[in-house]
Amino acid sequence: MRMSRATGWASRWHARVATGGVLLLVAALVTLGATGAGRAQAQEPVLRLGAAIALTGPVSREGNFVKDGYDFWVRTVNERGGITIGGQRYRVEIKYYDDESKAETAARLTEKLITDDKVAFVLGPFSSAIFQATSTISERYRVVTIAPQANADTIYERGYRYIFSILPPASTYLRGLIDMAAAATPRPTRMAIMIRDDPFGIAAGEGAARYAEQRGFQVVFKERYPANATDVSSILTQVKALNPEVFLATTLFQDALLITKQAKELQFAPRIMGFTAGPAIPDFVRSLGADANYIYGSEWWLPTLKYCGDPPFGCAADYATAIERWKGYTPGYHTASGTMAGLVLQLALQAAGRIDGEAVRQALLSLAPRTFWGPIGWNEQGKNVRGTSVPIQIQNQRVVAVWPPEARVATPIYPMPAWTAR
Repeated sequence: MRMSRATGWASRWHARVATGGVLLLVAALVTLGATGAGRAQAQEPVLRLGAAIALTGPVSREGNFVKDGYDFWVRTVNERGGITIGGQRYRVEIKYYDDESKAETAARLTEKLITDDKVAFVLGPFSSAIFQATSTISERYRVVTIAPQANADTIYERGYRYIFSILPPASTYLRGLIDMAAAATPRPTRMAIMIRDDPFGIAAGEGAARYAEQRGFQVVFKERYPANATDVSSILTQVKALNPEVFLATTLFQDALLITKQAKELQFAPRIMGFTAGPAIPDFVRSLGADANYIYGSEWWLPTLKYCGDPPFGCAADYATAIERWKGYTPGYHTASGTMAGLVLQLALQAAGRIDGEAVRQALLSLAPRTFWGPIGWNEQGKNVRGTSVPIQIQNQRVVAVWPPEARVATPIYPMPAWTAR
């Protein structure tokens, strides 16, 4: 039976409508699925942290090392599926701001992180001077803050409850070098100490002076120098005239570099010349070349130490190898302390089982983990009272641990030769 022309046209029209309806339905389902996937991704639980840190300015070298440590922790955690807190996995994000190496800027940005960005926890800046300002903000809001590079004793002696240091107290920083000097033959007796005029420098310098006197040294010089100094030749001239056998200075990287250069210009070469921060940073040797040899430093952590913990970071050497592959440099304690700050926060969150500042604070006070960093544990003030420092010396333009005997990889070269005898 033949269809009429009108009937045939109508049948074809209905078929096209039906087909189009299916296509529209499929398109709608695909769109709905994509929207649902996007919504699911958007709703993925995120643990949001904040950090105002020196990415530019005078202490940006150290600040960027700390940021590398933070970023490596985040990268490692997220590659392993995030942090499990109370049975729920959370991806980690850090909101960064550049504090430009300025305390007032860091304080303002820390408040912004807490009030505007709604971060759950704060990771601290570089330097005690800056953290002294930012910790007041985080304490006001009762936000737990982990400080990888701020250990001036006075910061933790203000009755604050929500700040925790990765480094041991600054007042203990130079004890290892003083112990090493006391064991040297012939034993030196006269010591000079230059003190960087900021909270960290003062705590480290005054602590060193007290400990040196306890160990039987005569402290013939103990004076402060400006934290922003660009010329310390007049102070070094005074020190040289006193003929100390041991010269120690509480420094950051730029200070250690400046003092070494000007000591050479003045031909000042005591038997031992040692600093706090600076000599172990790769740029120290790169800048000074052979002039860096024989200089001592004191490190909170080294890749050659035998400390080990659980995966994913393993032992100190494993951690160093991983950073070398990722960033192309051998990490010092600045980078390692940044990673450690993230790791202890992670361990505390896992122990607490919830994202709650008070619960995390209590968990931190109970932690005594085995890690690539070595001993760590806090008193009620938030001081790391279990950690120690390791004296190093630059030998053949390489940083090596030289004390104590059971931990060293080389014997100290003592005394330091005159500049003209090298």
